[in-house]
Amino acid sequence: MLTFLGGVVALATGAHYAVDVAVYDASSGGVVAAVAAARHGAKTLLICASWPACHPEGGLRVGGMSSGGLGETDIGSCSDAIGGIAQEFYRRNREHYGNVSGVMGSSDCRLPTPGCNETFNLEPHVALEIFETMLREAGVTVIYGEQVETVSKAGTLVTSITLTNGTTVSAKVFIEASYEADLLARAGVSYIVGRESNTTYNESLNGNTGGLKGNQFTKAVDPFYANGSVLPHVNLPPYGVPGEGDKRVQAYNFRLCISSGDNAVAFVKPDGYNPDDWELLRRLHAADMTNLGCGPIPRVGNKCDMNNGGGLSTDFIGASWRYPDANYSERKEIWEAHKRYTQGYLWTVANDPVLVGTLEAGTGLCADEFNRTDHFPPALYVRAARRLVGSKVFTQNTPKEQSLTGGIGNLSIGVGCYNFDSHNAQRIACLNKAACFGRAPSNVGDDVPYAWDEGDVQVGPGRYQIPFWVTQPAANETTNLLVIASPSASHIGMSTLRMEPQFMIIGHSVGVAAAMAAAASGPANVNTINLDDFHAKLIQDNQTLSADRPVPPLPMSVCELGRCIEVDVAGAKAAARSFNDTTCGNSSAATASCSELGSQEWLANTKFWTSNTSVGSLIFAMGDTFLKKSIVFSGELPASMQMAVSKGSSCRLLNTSDFDSYVLCSRV
Repeated sequence: MLTFLGGVVALATGAHYAVDVAVYDASSGGVVAAVAAARHGAKTLLICASWPACHPEGGLRVGGMSSGGLGETDIGSCSDAIGGIAQEFYRRNREHYGNVSGVMGSSDCRLPTPGCNETFNLEPHVALEIFETMLREAGVTVIYGEQVETVSKAGTLVTSITLTNGTTVSAKVFIEASYEADLLARAGVSYIVGRESNTTYNESLNGNTGGLKGNQFTKAVDPFYANGSVLPHVNLPPYGVPGEGDKRVQAYNFRLCISSGDNAVAFVKPDGYNPDDWELLRRLHAADMTNLGCGPIPRVGNKCDMNNGGGLSTDFIGASWRYPDANYSERKEIWEAHKRYTQGYLWTVANDPVLVGTLEAGTGLCADEFNRTDHFPPALYVRAARRLVGSKVFTQNTPKEQSLTGGIGNLSIGVGCYNFDSHNAQRIACLNKAACFGRAPSNVGDDVPYAWDEGDVQVGPGRYQIPFWVTQPAANETTNLLVIASPSASHIGMSTLRMEPQFMIIGHSVGVAAAMAAAASGPANVNTINLDDFHAKLIQDNQTLSADRPVPPLPMSVCELGRCIEVDVAGAKAAARSFNDTTCGNSSAATASCSELGSQEWLANTKFWTSNTSVGSLIFAMGDTFLKKSIVFSGELPASMQMAVSKGSSCRLLNTSDFDSYVLCSRV
């Protein structure tokens, strides 16, 4: 096992660590959780466990999929809702590129663009550098290369874990951040694998879909040999019944960094390659092969994030079913099988006589990425594995329920909006339409055989708040464990929560909650933290908690320093203006005069408030924000000088002047 502390990597074997917060696995959400916990005062340990990414053979890489090849970040239509440390990560990514003159821009800030504070598309080595820098700055200890073996508990408290090399870790609070939920499972916490039936949670998108039109064969492609046996990469029956649940898991793949020209390394033929394995791909190409899965939006450096697309692509459909509950040795075999499949697919597309010309000549893996693994990404995209079953479950219906009830108040830990996005779970050999639920590519006759993918779902949920309870195991199972990448959600609920920005958003909030629980007296209990204080800390951290889009404030007269101005020394008004929203404490006299604000007198930043002429002097919070005793940023103020307020809160104006940022008001 390797330890990373203060930029030093050293061998550590059979050690013991005692910390406030231990984060298991360095997914993007795990990294952000560790940073958040450390920033909030907790002694924090991050265990980088995923094989092979976190091991020497994988390059000792933190960041999960965000540094592991997933370059075209899944932001959906609500990138404005990415706040907190997640937003900081994407802003650091933007800052990496400095002067963007001559760099192709994008209106949604995917690429370094003038006018964009964030850059959402990622180069793997840049993302890795940012994650490592944030961990160093926060003082997080990182250990690499070992996985959880056993978990020790005392009642509902997880007291320690033992890793595969004998290292033990005790902590007041543990955070499960792995994509596989190995710590959660070994702690005896309830979980589920696969798809529930639609009737389980009164959903319409769960269970066997029967095969929908997304990522699908658009023409009839015969999946049978002449003798009636099925071609490779087609699953065998039974295929289930639409709407019923099963243990099938949506497909995994590798997110490939692809380039051309001088920065391309030629695709390699995998050991044991058999061209007959790709007969279905040739038949698909002959019928209608138009989508190779390389996203239309490139990254900087002439790079593309190649994802799955169409009926047969980089998703290894059917090979993921055993992965969630497999042991570590079995998972390595499954990982290797996915790699061989992917290499075989790429080699065939680039070199098979039938398919030559499908890819641009000179296309290959990015030469400047993943040097420790021959430019092949070490991170398998585990889209879903085990999922927590907590006291409540996030389902297809949760976003709509929130919109009808007006939100969830201080239970919100972030905002999401990405599609219910499930990849296919099986590929069916259909003798005819009757054998495949009556569903088929367009214009296929009743008795024509065809291949048919089943499981894909692409439906928008709208904007929603992420509830704190998706991270909390049932209180009778454990009270000092929180989860990130295995939330309490149905298969369909998970399919929107599983995106990397959401994992970072959840990770930030979970890290803060863990630090709060660890700091409390007595045994740590993540279920008893003060939710109002929790909410206030998240707002301080710039976390977005309201699902409503921000709207510009209406014009109003404002007073920047309230009574501080009225009693301030000569010249302090001009000084405050010149410091542009820094503290009135830039002079000792101004600091002293801030105490003149009365107990019910607060400053409201007009950026976050709006007025309503029908109710006189009242203003209303457009989102979760603060009332303050000074114009200094909220996170730098003591608790006595700030008041967290939720969206819709009222404040009555007391005084106005000619300033343009703040009003003096009293809380209603």
